[in-house]
Amino acid sequence: MPLDHALGSLGTETAHRPERRRGDDTRARLLDAVEALIADHGFKPLTHRTIASRAEAHVALLNYHFGSKEQLIEEALARRAGQLLGLQHDALAALRSRGDWGVEDVLWAYGRPFASLDHDAAPTWRNYLCLVARLAGHDPSDSIMLRHFGSVYRECLTALRHTLPGVDDDVLAAGFRNCRLLIEHDALARCKAGGTAPTATMRAEQLIAFLAGGLRALATQTSEQTTAH
Repeated sequence: MPLDHALGSLGTETAHRPERRRGDDTRARLLDAVEALIADHGFKPLTHRTIASRAEAHVALLNYHFGSKEQLIEEALARRAGQLLGLQHDALAALRSRGDWGVEDVLWAYGRPFASLDHDAAPTWRNYLCLVARLAGHDPSDSIMLRHFGSVYRECLTALRHTLPGVDDDVLAAGFRNCRLLIEHDALARCKAGGTAPTATMRAEQLIAFLAGGLRALATQTSEQTTAH
């Protein structure tokens, strides 16, 4: 290739790099903005204009980078899902390596990241956990949450079946879903406090004990129904 052509190609590639960096920075700011807005205010006041204003970006860039507000929310959920899943899967793996666990252990493996949502949490992590907590109750079909967190739901159910072997699968799945929603509802109450709530470890321990009692009651109920028949 002639030298002038080679230099021309290099110059074009180099010119594109700052544009890509600016685009990546804008995407990140839009994701940060929608995360923070949902964490603090929920979904009702969420508009293209409020997101763009929070991100200090032109409103047209939201559709340019994401296509729609809904896709922006989906990508915000996906962005840190690996970090949350990693914490939960690691906790469940620790139970398996131990070889023995109870109902509380499984619920803690799922819920401990949400129990850490207090004034000591990094703002970006707090915002993400609040986003998850708000979305959990926002979609009755669970379709969004299953797309991103279905693997940990299934692993939790497998661990619960080990410790509550007599409970029907559908009943256990419904019971775990109720536990999950209550864990996330408790986290949401602290999200609404704006990060000023005190550390909630003791409160979380009480909640886990309460939820574990409910799941054990399902096992007792199943046993009584089997005996009656």
